[in-house]
Amino acid sequence: MHKVIFNLAFLSSLLPMRQSKQSHATRLVILIGLATLTIFAALFVGTGAKNALSPEGSHDFQWTPSKNILDGVNPYREFITWHEQGNASVPPHFLNQSPSYPASTYVLLSPFAHLDWEDAKLVWLCANVAFIGLLLLGMQKVFPVNNPLLLAVLVLAFLIASPLRTSLGAGQHNFISLAAFIWAYYFALNGNNKKLSGILLAVAWIKYSLTFPLTLLFLRRGNYKPILIAAFIHAALTAVAAWRIGMWPHEFFFNSAQVVLMGDGTGFLNLVAMSMNLNLPLPIPLTIIAIATLIVAFAMMRYKEADDLLVLAFLGLFSCAVFYHHGYDFVVLLMCAWALAQQKLHGAAAASTTSLLLLAWVGQWLAQELTPHFGPYLAMCADYLLISVFYCTVFFVAKAIYQRRTVLKTASVSF
Repeated sequence: MHKVIFNLAFLSSLLPMRQSKQSHATRLVILIGLATLTIFAALFVGTGAKNALSPEGSHDFQWTPSKNILDGVNPYREFITWHEQGNASVPPHFLNQSPSYPASTYVLLSPFAHLDWEDAKLVWLCANVAFIGLLLLGMQKVFPVNNPLLLAVLVLAFLIASPLRTSLGAGQHNFISLAAFIWAYYFALNGNNKKLSGILLAVAWIKYSLTFPLTLLFLRRGNYKPILIAAFIHAALTAVAAWRIGMWPHEFFFNSAQVVLMGDGTGFLNLVAMSMNLNLPLPIPLTIIAIATLIVAFAMMRYKEADDLLVLAFLGLFSCAVFYHHGYDFVVLLMCAWALAQQKLHGAAAASTTSLLLLAWVGQWLAQELTPHFGPYLAMCADYLLISVFYCTVFFVAKAIYQRRTVLKTASVSF
């Protein structure tokens, strides 16, 4: 008997040592994993930066239209005239930048137009890197992830994501718009500084196709003042651009709409693109989008008990569904990734969102890289798979919002 007792005592004395060894091994695996992800993140961000500074890089920076307005030239009319002459591309000096943004955006970007093209690209790249940092900092400030390891993995995954690298290389405006939006929301709710919130929201509207739907988050919280301030700023900037060129402000709307209709593509994910691929008349998808927007706006105003992060994730998905977007705009799925990290999504919603992130952040890039070896059908299959998973995710996230709202409402009634 005493031998059994001795053996148990001996094994129990070894247990902390074994646990210590296991703990040390786990920490080592985690450190190696984080170091590997950090190396990949540095390489991918570096690739994006290199592409941005290449001769063909930053092609969607919109520097030329901004400089045109600064010089008193109507960029829309010049582009339209060029196309009416039978040219399929953009005018040579436009640097592949079709003027599809509002005139107020070009006034906001005009400080960069004071620089020459090469210097402007470098400054804009540095600004974009800073905006990425501000976006991540703002997300953590508004929707804190309390697990440091999970936060590190989330940040590194975003830096490795293909849309971030592509957006950085194209000189896109996703990062400034999303960063300005999240800080506008922070100051509206926590900082209680409506004026600063309105100014930041006006900056967020630079990429209006991405951030207009997100603005519903302000409406559901009754933060009307920042929206009014942002709208006033854009109206004033449009008036400044009209004065500079010598035309009526409302003409900008028709000019920019005409440029958009002359575009060389419609994307593949949004409702307009899918309707056009099915040869449906344009009024049909526009009517569907108008009805869907009204329903979403009504639901956002009605379901005030719903979680803000879940709502923001859904609005990011909704933005991709109703506006024309390229693959680099999938950086907005950061909100979905953040909701996953905070365990706001469960079951089918979590599985669908995870699949969407893998497809949009990694899968599309892999399909493009492998297409030369396996033929165009691989890319086509990847697109159709992405569309299917995307709209499944829209449904499941909307369902999660409704279910969470119902649970919270029932709990409050019971209390």
